[in-house]
Amino acid sequence: MRIQKIKAWFHKYPLMISVCYLAFYLYAFHWLEENVVPKYIIHCKLDELIPFCEAFILPYIFWFPYIIGCFLWFCRRGWEDYIKLCRMVFSGLTICLIIYYIFPTGLNLRLASSPHETGALYNLVVMLRAIDTPTNVCPSIHVMNTVMVFQAVCSLDNLKHRRLTIAVHFVIMVLICLSTVLLDQHSVIDVVCGAMMSFILHGLVYRVEWRSEVSRQKAKMPKSGSGINGIYKKSA
Repeated sequence: MRIQKIKAWFHKYPLMISVCYLAFYLYAFHWLEENVVPKYIIHCKLDELIPFCEAFILPYIFWFPYIIGCFLWFCRRGWEDYIKLCRMVFSGLTICLIIYYIFPTGLNLRLASSPHETGALYNLVVMLRAIDTPTNVCPSIHVMNTVMVFQAVCSLDNLKHRRLTIAVHFVIMVLICLSTVLLDQHSVIDVVCGAMMSFILHGLVYRVEWRSEVSRQKAKMPKSGSGINGIYKKSA
């Protein structure tokens, strides 16, 4: 009975699902940052070929209001769309926490701050690095959540201005994913692993929709004896 009341309360106040999970996630991530020392340094040759570009600090920090805004948007669209996004994103974040605990990872890509570097954008990068340490990096949560949001948007039914909306989210996704490597916040390996995680979980959460879509497409297909072949048979 108590479980039913809790479910009814969350259904009445759906945003509290995100608030409660966010509180848990921030506590768990902070605990990992304080208590788990990186044992595996993530690096590949491609990382050395990617230049540093402080301008990409803008899409990187835009990720924070973007994810929050998308959750609010999905919540307004309705329970079904919102709860699917929650299942996908929160499952991914929980799996990442487990991975960070079992396989603590870190980076050695970031160069020391140079006194010759100036400008507002570079100062933002310095501030970011003071907060965001090069630990717990693989898979990239920035990439995983951004790709998940894009996949969720593409899965929406009755989406107004569908092509334009998807195009905007696609551009945002690409810029955020690029920012993780162009700011030396992540290795290419982190990006690939984050994207792979999003595709796997999207497939698990939305599998029913895929099956129903296949069924709808099969139902639209002309049956034997119908269509052009049926016309020939009738005329014969």
